[in-house]
Amino acid sequence: MKKKHHYHGFLKKYQNVYLYIAILVGCGLCMGIILSNYIDVNDIQNLSAYLTTIDSNVNKYDYFISQFFLGILFILFVFLLGTSIAGIPIISFVVFTKGLQIGFSCALFVATYQMKGIVGILLTLLPQVVFDLLATFLISASAIQLSMYIVYSCTNRERLDFRKLFNTVLNDIFICFLIMLVGAYLKSTIVIEFIKLFNLM
Repeated sequence: MKKKHHYHGFLKKYQNVYLYIAILVGCGLCMGIILSNYIDVNDIQNLSAYLTTIDSNVNKYDYFISQFFLGILFILFVFLLGTSIAGIPIISFVVFTKGLQIGFSCALFVATYQMKGIVGILLTLLPQVVFDLLATFLISASAIQLSMYIVYSCTNRERLDFRKLFNTVLNDIFICFLIMLVGAYLKSTIVIEFIKLFNLM
């Protein structure tokens, strides 16, 4: 009982891991906006072409399957990183790049459509990234805690309670799968309709 309480106390020290992830995403977002100053004209044309043609060319079912499949791969990839001692810096970099992509995409919208781009961000980008960020926060926090747990156990030569540990992680993975499922469905239905609406503006 004393040993389990000790492990609980250790994990509780990292209850601010979500704040750490939020800082990484925020820094990545700011960096993406800064890098947007070097946006190529071709990138602007590609975005405009994508928004104009996606509603007519995309197969909604195939798009749903591909988005859900990519979401599952991302979750499993981050989880596997958490099973290694070197997982923390790699996971941190992955989270940072998520923010970088969002910041760059927001800047690209504004550069392409000016004030209309803000509406585009709210209609087409925001609904897509909300669920991605929710899953990213949860699986990244779980994987970082797992990695720290392994490091702590190795440095202090204490045995891991794998059963309790992986039950917690598996619950997080299952929740992330559900989040990605809902997100993929919204991307393949509502978001496509929002893109159509945006193109009519």
